[in-house]
Amino acid sequence: MWYRTLLLVHVLAATTWLGGGIVIQMTQRRAFRCGGRPALDRVRADLAWADVLLAVPAPLVVVGSGIGMVALSSAWRFSQTWIWMAVAVVVLYEGLAFSVGARIFRQVESRARDPLGADPGASLIRLGGVLVLMLVAVAVLMVFKPV
Repeated sequence: MWYRTLLLVHVLAATTWLGGGIVIQMTQRRAFRCGGRPALDRVRADLAWADVLLAVPAPLVVVGSGIGMVALSSAWRFSQTWIWMAVAVVVLYEGLAFSVGARIFRQVESRARDPLGADPGASLIRLGGVLVLMLVAVAVLMVFKPV
C-alpha cells in the first residue's frame, strides 16, 4: 500500500518536474527568439510563480518519494546502477541549476552582459535546454533501469 502510494506521488512529481521544465523552457525559448530580451523578461515575470510552486518542491518530492520506495521495496537497492546513476544526474542537475543558474539569473536581473559579451538571456535558454536533457536522462534511467 505505502509503496504504491509513494510510486504514484513519485510519478506525479516527476511528471510535474519534467513537464513543467519543458513547457517553461519552450516558452522562454520562443519568447527570446520572437521578441528578444524584453519578451523573455515578460515571460519570466509571468512564470515566476512556477518556480516557487513547481520547480522547487517537485524535485524534493521526487527524491523523497524515491528514497522511500527504495527503502520499502526488496527489489530495489541504492547500489543498483540505475538508481545511483539517476541520483548522480539529479545532484549534477541541482548543482548546475543553483550555481551556474544563479549566476545567469543575477545577470539577467541586473541586465548585465557576461564577460564575453553574450546576452545572459541566451545563456539562460542554453542552460534550460541542458537541464531538460538531464531530466530526460533521469526519466530514461527510471523507465529502462539498466543494470
